[in-house]
Amino acid sequence: MKKASLKDIAESLGVSKALVSLVLNGKGDERGINKQTQEKVRVKAKELNYIPNQYARGLRIGRTNTIGVIVPDISNVFYGKLCKAIEQEAYDKGYNLIISNTYEDVQKEKKLISDLINRNIDGLILASSFDSKNEIDGLRNDKFPLVLVDRVFDDFDVDSVSVSNVAGAKKAVEFLYSKGVKRPVCFSLSPVYISSISERIQGYIGALKNPDDAKLVQIPHNDIEGGVVTALAELKNEDYDGIFCVNNNIAKALLRELAIQGDQLTNVEIISFDDIELFDIVIPKVSAIAQPIKEIGKTAVKLLLERFANEDNHKTKGVVLDTVLIER
Repeated sequence: MKKASLKDIAESLGVSKALVSLVLNGKGDERGINKQTQEKVRVKAKELNYIPNQYARGLRIGRTNTIGVIVPDISNVFYGKLCKAIEQEAYDKGYNLIISNTYEDVQKEKKLISDLINRNIDGLILASSFDSKNEIDGLRNDKFPLVLVDRVFDDFDVDSVSVSNVAGAKKAVEFLYSKGVKRPVCFSLSPVYISSISERIQGYIGALKNPDDAKLVQIPHNDIEGGVVTALAELKNEDYDGIFCVNNNIAKALLRELAIQGDQLTNVEIISFDDIELFDIVIPKVSAIAQPIKEIGKTAVKLLLERFANEDNHKTKGVVLDTVLIER
């Protein structure tokens, strides 16, 4: 079925295409178009099932009602739920999303940002993999609406929403100690320059009773399962009895490998930053530091819309939310 156009509506009513456009864009009264004529245009548009081209309309009015979202990996439960929270809040406010993944590839991230801007998005919500704020400083200088989520940069005048990673990691280590753990190990993730990861490492080290007990194991982001296998092999003869995983992907890979090896986790206590449903059904269950994902998503959209409404006098906000220990 052919999509109805402005021309179709105009020809069926014997009026100009410009008149139809003015009416459907809410400018009929402003241009002195007869009320009866306006109503005829709207009725005919509905009758023909006319669907406006939002992109073309955006070029005319300066808005496309579209928000870009870039995350490292939507297959990660955290980012999947975050995108869902953002989408629900944005939809309620009349906005659509374009969601993209970088897979921690900074060159891909640069291209995605450029592509989205060229598609006339109104603003961008970004969980960046860049190692420097310089990569996105141009967006700030151009006053392009931007909100950073999860991963932030110090001394950077851009809206952001993150969680108290240091305090959350400290809670995780303190929990391990409360379970009788003597030597907690940290399974971290590369690249470690990412703020959420570096802050969790900082919290791990800061919570240790003896800093000399610090044991950091780096897991490559592009081979988490292989990294976990290697880490367990390296630790096999070492004296450790607790593992703090800096994110849920590491914890899942750890559980999978321990199950393969036949280890029932009786000798090692595990806690993960990020809570997922799996941790509540494995045996034994896994405790976690839960992030307020829905609140992160809603706050990110709120900050972006505040920027839209007050572009010239918008005051930058850096929102830091608390985490919660889920003990199992």
